[in-house]
Amino acid sequence: MQQVDEIKNILGPLRVFENEPLSKHTYFKIGGPAKLFFEAKSVEDLKLALETAHDVKIPFTVLGGGANVLVSDSGFDGLVVKNRASGVKLVGLKGTYGKHGRGIKNALVSAASGTLMNQLARFSLDQGLEGLEFLLSVPGTVGGGIKINAHFEVEKGQFLGSRLASAILFDPKSGKVKEVDQKYFEFSYDHSKIQQTGEIVLQASFKLDKVEDDALLWQKAMDNVKRRNEEQPIGIACSGCVFRNIDESDANRLATPNLTTSAGFIIDSLGLKGTKIGGAEVSTHHANFILNTNNATATDVIKLVSLIKQKTKETYGISLKEEIFYIGDFNEFSN
Repeated sequence: MQQVDEIKNILGPLRVFENEPLSKHTYFKIGGPAKLFFEAKSVEDLKLALETAHDVKIPFTVLGGGANVLVSDSGFDGLVVKNRASGVKLVGLKGTYGKHGRGIKNALVSAASGTLMNQLARFSLDQGLEGLEFLLSVPGTVGGGIKINAHFEVEKGQFLGSRLASAILFDPKSGKVKEVDQKYFEFSYDHSKIQQTGEIVLQASFKLDKVEDDALLWQKAMDNVKRRNEEQPIGIACSGCVFRNIDESDANRLATPNLTTSAGFIIDSLGLKGTKIGGAEVSTHHANFILNTNNATATDVIKLVSLIKQKTKETYGISLKEEIFYIGDFNEFSN
């Protein structure tokens, strides 16, 4: 109780909630309660909450938009910080700045980590800046996007990390804040260094290129949205792609069509589309999506994930890796 009282005193007794259902805060609509729940509305809020949790020595986790996560049925026995620290602004321009913006070559855009990636995309498009238009309509926040190195068309190099210039991080081990450059993250497909270190993005800056034709840039972004909506299930509770794509070496070994590395293709080829466990179901539209069709539990989803991994290993000798992150206690299912 002393921990709880201390956190409430620092963050505000009316802003810290006990036993908040996390199912209300994830795209999956799944998850038990958070022991403590706090909504950070600014970068200062976020920093204070993280420093407080570190100093009070209570387990904590940050929840952004709630995409790409599965919360356990027992919830989280600590402080969950909902990151709503949002805001985007131009912080630098390079080139000759004229009345109509002509001569600008590139710009630096800064975003708080709780900013929706869709909001960042819209801001950059409105400014006629190229590089993040593939994020239009993508769920989740900037902080989560950096952690997973959000992407759309991998073969075209459309990664969020490739446009990152610098970021301000909170280190959960030391409780300190530091600024790092793009190289620090060691970005690769679905990966950044902070997945291992546990560091949390507070703010980030992105280097984008100025284009002459804003309308063409918007058209390119809308074409991506249309394609995404055609390929992926929409309007139903799910958490984005569950598994990372397979390695190119495995695609070559299996001689997949056009050497596709799509995990969705692999799962579909196993005849698992439409497979149900409890209220969870493998999408019939795109096999790399698991849907919450009927009050699914985290246990239902985990059992389905385990089944897919087992069948893939037995049939193709491939160990699929999850793209989603787990919050809470899943020890029962760890292998």
